[in-house]
Formats: sequence, structure tokens, C-alpha cells
Amino acid sequence: MTLNKRPHCEACGFLQSQCVCAWVPVLTSRLKILVVQDRKEASHAKNTVSLLRLALPSVECLDSADVSPLSRLDVDSWRVLFPGQESMPIESLSADQKRQIEGVILIDATWRKAKKLLLSEPLLQGFKMLSFDRPPVGAYAIRKSPNDQALSTLEACAYSIEQICSEDMQGLRDFMQQAHAWQWRRQPKQHQHL
Repeated sequence: MTLNKRPHCEACGFLQSQCVCAWVPVLTSRLKILVVQDRKEASHAKNTVSLLRLALPSVECLDSADVSPLSRLDVDSWRVLFPGQESMPIESLSADQKRQIEGVILIDATWRKAKKLLLSEPLLQGFKMLSFDRPPVGAYAIRKSPNDQALSTLEACAYSIEQICSEDMQGLRDFMQQAHAWQWRRQPKQHQHL
């Protein structure tokens, strides 16, 4: 017996009733972005990486189960975004340090899984780390966060690009808010984590 699948938009990949094509901005950045994504996050309806890749098609994703492609990256010109004692605040980078950064690696997983991946994966440990000292207030209210300063992967990407390249990524944040307002318009208010 074949189940009838609900139709999806061929352009954005969401259900046709959840299509976000009307709000997708056209954005580019000199900064390369690589997302190491947990499989459960990849299939989560509230995940922001699918929106990020629509707005910035140059963003690449790796399955966290196989990060071997990281070995092809130059450890001197790529950084891992993750808070910790070894991390340098992105806000304190000099102009010369910013120019030397070719790309940023983001880990898209729960905080617990992201930390476990970082501690258990030698390839990730080979890169210098960046963190946020004064992040903007996140607008991602549809999932729980460990604290008020936690940002979604999309928001963390936008802030990283702004800090390293001085490129305006407000359009990326606006897109996330418009898309989520549309996609979750029928959800009860109590499903939001304000």
C-alpha cells in the first residue's frame, strides 16, 4: 500500500503549504561556511540550516557521522565556532586576523551532542576556535535554548559573517523570522519558547 505524500515545493523543498520562496533573499559572502550537522537536526522541522542554505547557497553541509572532508581544509585559515576556554572572541579579531580567515565551521546539533562531537573528533580539534563575547539577542523563539545568548545556527552564521567580513546579514535574520512566522502560523503560542 502506497501512502499519499503531501506535495513539496520543488524550489525550497518545504511542503507546498509551508513554502518560503516568497521571502528567500539573494545573499553572498566571501566567507565560506561549512555546517557539520547531526542527522537528527537535519530532519528536524524547526532546523534553521535548510533556510540558511536557501539564502546562502554556497553553504556546505557535512553529516556529523563522517567528517573526513574536514581533512582537506587548511587549519590555518578555517575556524570552528564553539564557546570554550580555547576560543577567541570573534569581536576581538584584528583586521589582519579577519583577512586570514577563509571559512568557519558551524556545528548544528543540540549543545550536548555538539560538545561531545567536538571532544571526540580529532579533525575538529585541529582548528582554532571562535566564540561570541557580545552576541546579539536571538530571535529564534520556536525551540528551547540553553540560555538567552544562544543563537540558532542561521543566526550564528549571520553574526560570524558580519563580524569577520563586515557584510550585512540582517536579510538572513529577517528571512528566518518571516519563514518561521509563516510556517508556524497555526501553532499555539505555548509551543514557542520565549
